[in-house]
Amino acid sequence: MVQEKRILDQELRQELTKTQCHAMMDYLMVQFTDKKDFHYNYYFDTVEGSLEKRDITLRLRTVLKDESISYHLTLKIPTIDSDTYLEYNQRLDERSMRLLAYNNKLPQGEIAELTSIHGGDVKLVNMIKVNRVFALFLDQKVFFDRISHQGETFYEVGTRIDRSGASDNSKITNFKNLLSKFGIQFEQAERRSKKFR
Repeated sequence: MVQEKRILDQELRQELTKTQCHAMMDYLMVQFTDKKDFHYNYYFDTVEGSLEKRDITLRLRTVLKDESISYHLTLKIPTIDSDTYLEYNQRLDERSMRLLAYNNKLPQGEIAELTSIHGGDVKLVNMIKVNRVFALFLDQKVFFDRISHQGETFYEVGTRIDRSGASDNSKITNFKNLLSKFGIQFEQAERRSKKFR
């Protein structure tokens, strides 16, 4: 059975140097591991590149976590609020994942039915590997990402805010306060669907 859900999501992400990343992770007592949590992110666009032009992301994510593996299809559509997206999420089985990753065939479900967004015909444009670790800062979950793309490594720290319910700006303040402890002024990182093309 297909699992689908929608959320209104704001994601704050800050690019870091390797030194900044490890200093912040040491402060929060976490570290990257080669066995725990990996994402393989496949980015898709229309043949004409219309999703990128409209700041829309269509991503297939393969998550290898501990001993399990799962597959997630996400469509992110920008809203009028800064860095906030309406997300359509769909859990996939392995066969559907492979048909999309290797044959550009969208799986059945709500995302495939949104042909007014993607036209029904998509192609793989890029893939990145992400090693992710979570930490708590003032009871707020933050994540650290080590991103591998074409032989280069990049680092980011981020947090997600669910905007589906009541607005809570304290999480934004907390995240910026964490950065300021390391002399970093928040600057939203470029979206990966655009940066890694």
